[in-house]
Parts: sequence; structure tokens; C-alpha cells
Amino acid sequence: MIMPFFTVLSVVCLIATLLIISRSFGSKLFLVTSLGVILKLSVGLINSIYGPLPGADVDALAFEQTAILLAQSWHQGGISFLEFTHRYAYSNFLALLFFVDGNSLLLVPLVNTMITTFAAYNVYKTAIVLRIPKDKIAIIALFLSLNPIILLYSAVPMREAPIYALLTYFFRVLVSQKRHPITLINPSLHIVIACCAYLHIGLLSLYFVLLFYSLDLRVEFKKIFRLRNLLLVLMLANVDFAITWISDLIDIPRLSQLIDSDDETITFDQVKEVQEFKSRGEGAYTYPDIATGSSVIDIGLTAVYMTLRLIFSPFLWEIHSFNLATLVKLLDIITTATLHIFAIRGIARGDKHSYGGFLYASYFFLSLIFGMNTVNDGVALRHRTKFVWILVLAAISGMSREPKK
Repeated sequence: MIMPFFTVLSVVCLIATLLIISRSFGSKLFLVTSLGVILKLSVGLINSIYGPLPGADVDALAFEQTAILLAQSWHQGGISFLEFTHRYAYSNFLALLFFVDGNSLLLVPLVNTMITTFAAYNVYKTAIVLRIPKDKIAIIALFLSLNPIILLYSAVPMREAPIYALLTYFFRVLVSQKRHPITLINPSLHIVIACCAYLHIGLLSLYFVLLFYSLDLRVEFKKIFRLRNLLLVLMLANVDFAITWISDLIDIPRLSQLIDSDDETITFDQVKEVQEFKSRGEGAYTYPDIATGSSVIDIGLTAVYMTLRLIFSPFLWEIHSFNLATLVKLLDIITTATLHIFAIRGIARGDKHSYGGFLYASYFFLSLIFGMNTVNDGVALRHRTKFVWILVLAAISGMSREPKK
């Protein structure tokens, strides 16, 4: 190792991003974002020295250990990456950091902090497109800087930080484009979706978000029979059919567990059985007894239940002990509920051309996709924080909009 290349690069990029934020948005956002940087680096150092911190996913240790072993093997026998479909494929990136810079205490927190700061900058830029006043953007900055879940998963060796950056960049680019079919062929959006899919296969669903935006599709009952809306329904049905029957996708372990081998459908009972088998530990989901006898209603109930679990888990009546982790969960639930109230109020008061409704619908759609494969409160907390960046934009956009005349 000649010099800690990625360490120096992260410091340079971090300082450059903060200077750009200062120049573009003023000293208030610069100071709040800098506070977030200090907190993330502090949490990262605590995790590196005294960790793992409470709430840090067990995958964090697995990613880190796999990456360390990979880097060691590269020094001995040449570079050979894990396959794209490998459970710990993200360790390829971490191994590259360790291979070049060595496994220092500050390396991962510094790289993740730089990436998450770029994610915050993307949110600020998107807020400008949404015409959110700068004083309201400061509220967004404060929320992103002090959110304990974002702080935790920006500090530990997980995929969350790059997912934050890619998701926020995707929506930043998307809402800056016209709602026109030409947006469908925007190459940067396709590159971002491909990178997102590498980090988590569920993020392939961003293609549907791109489709809805580009074709300017809206949930309006009086226009439900418009030709392009009917074409969309037909397209989604074909995609669903293809996903069901493509053997490569069915071979994905988690997906194959949820598909009935006889009729290739997903029912509430199947989800319940698989999820309870997968998660027996503290915070594991509980399931109501549902037996409708109708697969269509069963699928609908499953989708609603699992989405609500992801967004608001754990439900208050499921909390039986109180500690620091419980307090964090309660604060997160209260904050999330507040953001939903502001988002809904803004959509109700806004005009049909506002982006609040689109962002809110995108948040729910992604929560549905990830909710169907979430097993416990901890995983729900981690997943919903991926999308809270979108929710906070929808909420503050709603706060900033004047009532209709």
C-alpha cells in the first residue's frame, strides 16, 4: 500500500460536497449537514472500536468478515470477485477498500459518510425542483442528520449508504425530467437502477416507478379507462406472468419459498409460514389468523398487512419491554406517522401537477415490494429507512404547499 487512496478520496469528496452545499444552500444547511457528518463518523468509530452497536444487523459482520477474507486471498492468489448473485456480493466493494487501504478503523465510516452526505445533497437538490423553500429544506437536513437509524447504517459496513445515495439520485434525476415517454430512455436512470439491483434485487422495481412517471400515469377513477392506463395494466400483468414463470427468478431462494409449486401464486398463509420459519428471534413478526378462501382477497390482505408492518412495525401493542432500542423504535414510529400526516395533507391540498402524490405513491410501492419479504422489526426498520428519504420530501413538500383556492 503506497497511500490510503480511498481514505484520501473520501475526505476530498466529502469536503467538496460540503462546500457545494454551503455555496448552493447557505451556511445553515452547511452547518446542519456538517453536524450529520460528525455524528456519522463518531458512530462509525464507536462501532469499529467498541461494536457491534445495538441494532447493527448481523449481516454487517458477515459483509465485513467476508471482505477481509477476500482481500487477504487477493494478496495471496490474485483478484477474484464473488458472483453477482452471491448473498454477500457487496463484500466485493468492501474488499477493494481493504485491499488498497488496509482495514483501518475509520475507512468504512468515512466512505459511508461521504456517500450518505452525497445522498443528502441529492435530497436538497430534489427539494429545489419541488419548489420547497430553503427554510423548509433546513428541516429536511436536520431530520437526515439526526435520524438514529440513518446514523447507524451509514456507519456500519452495510449496503445501506450506497442504496441511500442511488435512490436519492434516481429521484433527483427523475423529477427534473418532463413526464414524457422520452424519459424512459434516459441512460443515467437505467445505470442507477442496474447499480441498485446489484445491491438489492428488490430495487429492480424502480423500473415501474420510471414507467409510471414517464407515461404520466395518475390514479384517477374518471380516467382509469384511458388507453395508456389500460396498456399499463396489460403490461404489468405480462410482467407478473413473466416473473412467475422465468426459472432463473423462481430459483432465487427467498422468492421460490413464497411461490406455491402447484399454481405459482402467493397467499397469506404461505407468507406467514415462511416468514415465521425464517425469523424466530426477538422482534419476529406476529400474524393474524386469516382464512378467506379466496386467493385474490388473500393476496390483497397479505400486501396491505406486510406493507403496514414494514412502515409502522413494531405495533405499539407488541412492545413488552422498554430499553434504548425500544425508545429508538418508538421515536421512529412517531416520526414516520408525522411525516405521513404531512404528506397526506399536502396531497389533499395540492394540485394534480404536484410531485408530492407521485413521491408518496413511490414510497408505498417500494414499501410493498420490500414488505413482502420482511421478517422482523429490525429488518423492517432498516428497510423503511431506505425509503424515508422519499417520504420526507413528500411530507415537506406538503407542508410547503398553499391550500387550494
